Amino acid sequence: MLPSVVGGAVIPLGVYYLVRSHVSGDATALAIAGVPAAMWVGIQWLRLRRIDPIGAIILFGFIAGLIVSAALGGNAFVLKVRDSAFTGLFGLSCLASLAFSRPLMFYVGRAMSAGDDPVRREAYDALWEMPQARRVFAMITTVWGIGLLTEAGLRVLLAAVLPTGPFLAIAPTMAAVMIGGMFAFTVWYSKWARQRGEAERALELGLAPDTGPV
Repeated sequence: MLPSVVGGAVIPLGVYYLVRSHVSGDATALAIAGVPAAMWVGIQWLRLRRIDPIGAIILFGFIAGLIVSAALGGNAFVLKVRDSAFTGLFGLSCLASLAFSRPLMFYVGRAMSAGDDPVRREAYDALWEMPQARRVFAMITTVWGIGLLTEAGLRVLLAAVLPTGPFLAIAPTMAAVMIGGMFAFTVWYSKWARQRGEAERALELGLAPDTGPV
């Protein structure tokens, strides 16, 4: 995620301070500062044919922010909190999906791990038949829902209390740390749940779980 932090935080901050004294206001400077981040995401997609989660938030937030800010006559606050709309809606969608047959992060995980490979997608779908897997996906979806809503709220708070320069330095880094933490939790919790499931399965079969060399 380091390239996304550099492209989404360090470069926009430098561009903002470079152009601020040459334009009429914060809204224009923020719009210009967001261009390198959006270009970075586009370059990554052309080079790797994929967009990482932080990159997707930066790109879609930038486009949506420009549209809404322009509609409001050049509102700088909208451009500062533009990413919150995406993360907030995604967080709400995660929590709402818990009421449906499969939570949202099940589909996100399948898209990231299986892609368009029909064999891998079929194997991934088979996970849902395991009772412990359903608990795992529900927990992961809950954590992402709460975490993204918290990130969106903190970004709005920072936009309200911080000048634009410090906000551009702090908010993207805060978002990267929080989203990175959610990824780390997802990896750890998935691994822990898999090991626990294997141990439970071994007990059902009357086998001693593999504890490694003594």
